Amino acid sequence: MATLHHPVPAHPPPTPRFPAPTSRPERAAGRRAGRGTAVGRAVAAPPPADALGRDLALPVGAAAAAVAVTVLLVTGEATHLAFSLVAFALLTVAVAAAARPRLVPAVVLVSWLFFDGFVVQQRAELGWQQTDRLSLWVLAGAGLVGAGCAAAVRAVRIRRGGAV
Repeated sequence: MATLHHPVPAHPPPTPRFPAPTSRPERAAGRRAGRGTAVGRAVAAPPPADALGRDLALPVGAAAAAVAVTVLLVTGEATHLAFSLVAFALLTVAVAAAARPRLVPAVVLVSWLFFDGFVVQQRAELGWQQTDRLSLWVLAGAGLVGAGCAAAVRAVRIRRGGAV
């Protein structure tokens, strides 16, 4: 009778449980090689807990924006647009710093939608007057500041040889 596959050995060869540690010259070569190589990806990969936190930053930021709108409306501070805009800008900086860089435009958009729809217009409508455009630019700048700060922290950690 003919076999259709190669016979499997009785015991598979042992595989190491943990990868071998890399030395500093290999890490430096991986950084120079970039993310396109296996060594570069191994150095730049964030820990799983950090990656999960960066993925959940957008939904948590949306929930925080909803809570901020509720607090501003209940306390009556929504009438002070400058104070509300500063509060939303600080929230945007915090969420953008925690989020993945590709999610920063979505963070800015969600923050602006909550701010413009519930604080400026107060009837869940969006407008495009001068106040609406100015708030969009302020929140976009806040998102860039948050993303820039997070990128600077990651660059310092990579330079020191620590985790990303």
